[in-house]
Amino acid sequence: MRLTAELEDTAVARWYRAARFRPDTARRETGGTLQRLNWHTRTRYYETLVQFLDASDGSINGLARDALAAAAGQRRPSTLYYLVSPKSPGSLAGTLRTASSSRLYERRHGERVLDLLVTETKVWSYWPHREGWLEALDDLAVVDRWLAAASLVRVVADWAVGSPPLAGAAGFTPPLAAVEDLLTLADPGPGRARADGAGGDARLAEVTGLLTTVARTALGASGVGPAFVLGAVHRRLATLVTRPPAQSEKITTDIVDLLTQLEHLLPGLSTEERRRMADELSPRLRAVLDQLTRPGPAASPDPASPDGTPPGPLDEDGRDDPGERTGGEER
Repeated sequence: MRLTAELEDTAVARWYRAARFRPDTARRETGGTLQRLNWHTRTRYYETLVQFLDASDGSINGLARDALAAAAGQRRPSTLYYLVSPKSPGSLAGTLRTASSSRLYERRHGERVLDLLVTETKVWSYWPHREGWLEALDDLAVVDRWLAAASLVRVVADWAVGSPPLAGAAGFTPPLAAVEDLLTLADPGPGRARADGAGGDARLAEVTGLLTTVARTALGASGVGPAFVLGAVHRRLATLVTRPPAQSEKITTDIVDLLTQLEHLLPGLSTEERRRMADELSPRLRAVLDQLTRPGPAASPDPASPDGTPPGPLDEDGRDDPGERTGGEER
């Protein structure tokens, strides 16, 4: 089974397809679809919210539902409630409440309709990034969950850098699509489940916290590339997804790539930004270089014979010279 087939069948992915498209009865046999009539209304709300966040530096404080509806070209503010309310089967919250395999949404005390709109807007804004990520996984025939998870971190960082006010809204919470994707890629672990079941809440909190750090770091890293953001969460990611044994050539290539990115970034960094990076990177680089210059582990000795005697040179017949041993004695 393709890795992307799992990712295309997540609850959020199913919601997005259902919210955007409906079956075309005229092309039912070929699986044809048509865009839903209310998709334009949804996207107008999403776009209007993004515009407001851009103007308010990522805060929805002071935003009234009536004003948002008017700016989105809607006469009745109740339309927004119908679109995003958890009581609406067509909303993301409504879909996740009824999805038996997901605990991605649980109604919170004091939750507002605008909070739900922010959640959906993050998914909508992130979706083109997700589609590009899935396409790349397919094109490269990626089956390694670690590689997919590491690339997901970079994609989330790239999304955050491209949409700062939206990414920073609601405490830098990541798009639920990315959260569920990482849950899908993560190891179940002892007594834990990928998206639900025993330990599901703890795993969900781990994944959400990690991707929140990704968004926060990407926005606060002064233009540092997504690869450096991955470094900030590498250890936490390794506790979620098993990493295959690394090859020295691949590690060297990755490091050279990172250093090349850094070289291109340096001319545009201020003195203060350079100082902060130097304070962070210098000790770690020195520690790594120190380890590289130390002797590696000794080569494994030749295996001993069953009685613990190291093998001697072989004679022409392939026997252990001066003679094959049986019970420690020559024969």
